[in-house]
Order: sequence, then C-alpha cells, then structure tokens
Amino acid sequence: MKDAFARDKLAASMDVLCFEMEAAGLMNHFPCLVIRGICDYSDSHKNKEWQGFAAMMAAAYAKDLLRQIPPGKVEAEKPISEVLSSIESTGNETKHAVMSMASDHHLTRIERWLSPPDYSTNANLARERRHPGTGTWLLNSPAFQEWKLGSRQHLWLHGLAGSGKTILSTTILDHLQQIDSHTTLAFFFDFSDPRKQKVENLLRSLAVQLYHTGNEAANRLSSLFTAHDDGRRQPDTNALSACVDTMIQTARRVFIIIDALDECTAREELLQWLKHLASRKAQLIVTGRPEVEFQSAIPRSFDEHNCILLDKQAVNTDICAYVEATLEQKPDFADKKLSPSILEEMHDKIGNGADGMFRWAACQLETLARCLTLAAIEKALKSLPNNLNETYYRMLEDIPSEYRHDALRLLQFLVHTKRPLTLVEAVEVIATEINQEPRGFTVKRRLFQAVDILRYCPSLVIIAKVTKYAGTVEELHLAHFSVKEYLLEQAQFNLENASIAISKTCLTYLTDIGGSDSTIRRDFPMARYAAESWMDYAVSAETSEDTIRITVGFLRDKTTFQRWCRLYQADRWWADEPGPPRAPTLYYACLSGLAGAARDLAIEGADVNAPGGEYGNALQAASFKGNLKVVQLLLDKGADVNAPGGAYGNALQAASHNGNLGIVQLLLDKGADVKAQGGEYGNALYAALYGGNVKVVQLLLDKGADMNAQGGAFGNALQAASHEDNLGIVQLLLDKGADVNAQGGGATTAR
Repeated sequence: MKDAFARDKLAASMDVLCFEMEAAGLMNHFPCLVIRGICDYSDSHKNKEWQGFAAMMAAAYAKDLLRQIPPGKVEAEKPISEVLSSIESTGNETKHAVMSMASDHHLTRIERWLSPPDYSTNANLARERRHPGTGTWLLNSPAFQEWKLGSRQHLWLHGLAGSGKTILSTTILDHLQQIDSHTTLAFFFDFSDPRKQKVENLLRSLAVQLYHTGNEAANRLSSLFTAHDDGRRQPDTNALSACVDTMIQTARRVFIIIDALDECTAREELLQWLKHLASRKAQLIVTGRPEVEFQSAIPRSFDEHNCILLDKQAVNTDICAYVEATLEQKPDFADKKLSPSILEEMHDKIGNGADGMFRWAACQLETLARCLTLAAIEKALKSLPNNLNETYYRMLEDIPSEYRHDALRLLQFLVHTKRPLTLVEAVEVIATEINQEPRGFTVKRRLFQAVDILRYCPSLVIIAKVTKYAGTVEELHLAHFSVKEYLLEQAQFNLENASIAISKTCLTYLTDIGGSDSTIRRDFPMARYAAESWMDYAVSAETSEDTIRITVGFLRDKTTFQRWCRLYQADRWWADEPGPPRAPTLYYACLSGLAGAARDLAIEGADVNAPGGEYGNALQAASFKGNLKVVQLLLDKGADVNAPGGAYGNALQAASHNGNLGIVQLLLDKGADVKAQGGEYGNALYAALYGGNVKVVQLLLDKGADMNAQGGAFGNALQAASHEDNLGIVQLLLDKGADVNAQGGGATTAR
C-alpha cells in the first residue's frame, strides 16, 4: 500500500485505522502485534523525522516477532505473477476435478439408463473353476494366432454340452486383456439369468463397455442418451444396434468374445445381428453348441474354415490335468489317504472316460468326494454313468428322502425363475412347506447356515457371487445349462406343474409373514420376490382349480391383500414402497391376466366398473395388458366399454397403443367410440400411431377414426407417424388421403 489516494479511499469507506506494511503479509498467520513504523504510513510522501521514534516503537515488538518467525525464515511476499500462476494452477486442478466428477456422474447416468448385465460374473465363476493351463492349446493353435493377427476376422468355436467352452472363452478374454493395442469386449449368454438371454441386453452391455474407451465412441452413446430425453426413454434394439455399430467404427481395433450362443432365447435375432456385425471391422470369437440353426447360418457369415470344432483330444488332456490336480489337492480326496492304485483307477476312469466333457468329469469327482468309505468309492467307480443325462438322473434319485420335496420345489424355482434367486430367498423357499402338514412358513425351518442349501441338490446347484450397484450378492443357480435341459424333460418340471408349486409357495409365504412394512422388508427376504412374482406363475397355474381357489382366498382376505399391495403393485412396479391398494381386487386380477380368479370374483359380486388403479378400471387394465379372455369376461359381465379415466383415457386407446389387434376388434364390436378423446395420446388412433402397429391403425381408420383431427403432442396423425419414422404407417395415412400440409405441433407440417 504505497498510494495515499487508495489509502484514504479505503480508510473512508471501511473505517480503517491503520495499514500494516512491515510484517510481510503475515499478520493473519500468527498471533502478534505487527511492528510498525509510524513514519511509513501508506503515504507517497514519507516523513523521515519520525523514523527514530518509530524505530524505538518497533524494537519493543521485535522480540515477540522473532519468537514466532526466525529471521532466516522470513521471506518476502511472492511476486504477483507467482500468485496468479498459483491461482491458475489451482483453478485448473479444480476444473479438472469438477470435469472428472461430471464425467463420472454422466457415466453413472448412462449405466443406470441402460442397466447392462454384468458379464464379469460369468468370467469370475469360470476363473474359479479353471485349472491352471487349461486352454493353452487353443491360444497356441494356428487358427487363434491367425485370428489375433487379423488374417482370420471371425471364429466360431463349437463343442458339445459340458466341453468347457465358457472356461475357454474366459481364457481367451484374459489373454486378450493383457494386450494394450486394442479394445476387448465380452458377453456371456446365461441360461440362469433371463437378463443375459436377449440380444438387446448384449447390445446394452457392449455399448457401455465401448463407452469406457472414451473419445468418439463415448460421444456416440451420449448422443443416443440425449436423443432419448436424457435417459427418460429407453432405446429399442435397432437404435442400440446402430449405436454400437458406429461406436465400433470409431474405436480402435476391437475384439469381441461372445460365449454360449445356444443359451440365447432369441436365436434368429442373434444370427441376424452376427451376420451384420461380420461385415464390420470388429473381430469376433463366438462359442456355442453346434445347434442346427447355427450350423447353417454361421458358416455363411463367418466362412466355413472359420467354424472350428473343439479338439476333443486337447480337451481330454486338459480334463486329465484337472482330474489329477483335484485328486491331489482337494481335501475330500487328499485327507482320505487313498492308495496310489485307487487314485490311478479314478484318474483313468474319469480322466480318460470323460470323452471331452468337463462337466461329466466334474460331476463324477463330486460324487466320489461324497463317498464315506473305500467300498463306496469302489462301487461308484464300477458303475459310472455313461452320460450327463444318466448322471443327473442318479443325482435326483440320491437326494435324501427328508429333503426330496423341498429340493424338487427349489429346482422348480430355479428352472422357471423370472430372475435369479438370491441365496437368502432360496432359504425362504425351503422354509415354506406346501406339501404336508404342518403347512406354512416358519423361521424354525430356516437353515442355520445358508450354504447348507447345497446339500439339498448336490452338484445340481451352485452359489454364485454377483456384483450389483448395491454391492455383492450371493445367488443360487443351476450348476450348468445341461441341468436345466434335463430337468425340463421331466414332467414335474414343466411350466404348469412348476407354476402351481411356485405360486402356492409365494402365496403361503405372503400369508404367514407379518409386522410393519419396514419389519417385513428387513426380516423376510423373499417378501418382495414373492409379491412381484406370484401372479406371473398363477396365470400358468390356472389349470388347477385348487390354485384358483387359493388365489381368490388370498385376494379376498383384506390383511393379505393389503400386505401384498404394500410390497408391490403391478401397475406401479417401479415403486419400492407403493403404499396401500389403489384399486379393488378384481382390477389386479384382470391386470395380471388371472381369468379364473377374475371369473370367481365377478361371480361373488365384484363391481366390474369400479374405478381405480393406474389404468382407471379393470377393462382398461386388461386391454392394455392384452388379456383377451379377461376382456371378454368383463364385457360379458357388463363392463362399460367406453368408461373414461386412467392413463389411456379408455380401454380402446389402451389396447390400440399396445397393438392388441384382437382386443381392439372386440372393443369396437362391443360399441367402443373410435373418436373418443382423452388419455395420454388424445385418442385411439394417436395411441396406435405411437405404438407403431399398422394393422391396428388400418382397423381404426376403417372404423371411422379421423386422421386429420388436431391433437396429440405433434398436432395430427401424419406428423406423429413421421416423427416415429414409421414409413408403413406414413404411407397408409397418405393412401387414405391425409393432408400433408396440415399444421402440427409447433406450427410445422409433416413435410
């Protein structure tokens, strides 16, 4: 502070008594009175006559100052350039930190939007099972080396059930991830997880993996996110496929490993996508069984010489090494102090008898490990099963009688579950008795240790650790796809019989638990699963009048009905705590397609026109869900076909949006007003346009729907169809005489 003008301005405006000049800006950093020289008082013109007096005043404070800062450490204030440079550096660091936080937040939003299944769960499980050195022969094979170098673009590795294809896929994945010159993507189709059985979820996974590579690939997915209202709408499979395609084109060299094609439930769609991707720059390795549709389609896409049957001799060598290591290292064998001759016999009969099937060898070792005597081992070795089916038959027969009913019911759950059962949920299944008295759920039937559930179905089930947003969860899975295939061939595991057992278990559980909402969620881990699942199975179980009776009794009981609705409501599935029922019991039965239960409730006097629920009434709910039998039942019982209300305004609009042609026809035949206004889309025609069903649009137009009527988000039908890029519907509207110059939303036209 050397300028008197600045000094006086600050002194006047802020009542400053004095400006310190002598302590190098340290007044705010230690507790002392700053040594001041009165002659040097923020003035352009210093009065040196006061300097002597000032020196004496300063000396009085010198000792205090020196106690705080030794003279050698007192440094001059940094030049302003250094201060500004420091500020700029700190600012840049802050900017980068903020940008990193924003990027992480955007990634989180992308991941939650797409919710891709986690392929690493399958890879980790394969790593746990893999014997060191397994698959080295494949990595050293000419075909793989040529693929890695690029002279082969794609490979299809195929082999029979249980030949270790998933372990080989993981070996390839681990090998490629050690190389930095490319991007490696992976996906494992999985029979035990419905979310890993669809092409759509394969694409979701690949998109997020590519997003992690950054740069232009990330920008492409961000653009898709923005185009879908910042994640408020979900992309369809075509949009995802196109996005992944462009992401691959912008990324560096891309390797893609896709395991277990045969465990995909949409094979035709998968083969079409593979054919498309085969013409792009990505290099593919896919594995699977040589199913008929794969044998005809994949060679056309990959070329015949790139379709390779796994070398059975090489696989057998791996199996022998695995058997030898297991016999030497697994405590179940090592602790028995078996003689060299019996060990050699086990190695010979299992290792050499596997015939290229890792799964068969693993099952026999697990059976022998449970033998308690040498005689039992010798007996087992003399009668080894010939194949996997015979192996599984014996495993089911060997389930102890006291466990049998519960074990078979648990397997029914695992074969037909809509999502994987967590380990604690599986324990609750066992704790719920439905076959014999005393029936019901009781905590006394819970296992002391959850891991003991493996004793119920030895070698048929496994515990898998799965990483999710909330942390790591233990799930109970069938041990292998071949287990599910075998069980589905048995009558007691068909959908009807399994659905009866599963729905009864869920309803019994929901009936017997109790307490406040928070207590139920805390103390009864299967409550949410049972609440959200029982109706799906009850639909398939309605061939059983006994199941219908149990269902109606559950819905009729106010306590159980209230408890269920507080856990889950099918028309508010996203709500963790949906609250009390928002509609009568008949509404929920019709929403879920429970025709038998709806029939009995209506016979007992339920009001078919009672309002309530997200869809306004039972008829609209059934129309939206496509339950033709239920819609017919309600109309026969006097339901008002034009009753207003609900998300779609009326039943016709709800059915039109979801493309339920048969229901649309039935409603129109019963007098539904094709021009009725209301609901989310304004009228049935607009709902059909957004739904994209040409046949429904055609039917509505034939019945007198006005395609030039103003309404909806885009103003008129042609504009709405143009926005949805549905060329078939656009052409239909034009053929019907739609006005191409009609004003739409925002004063625009369809041109």
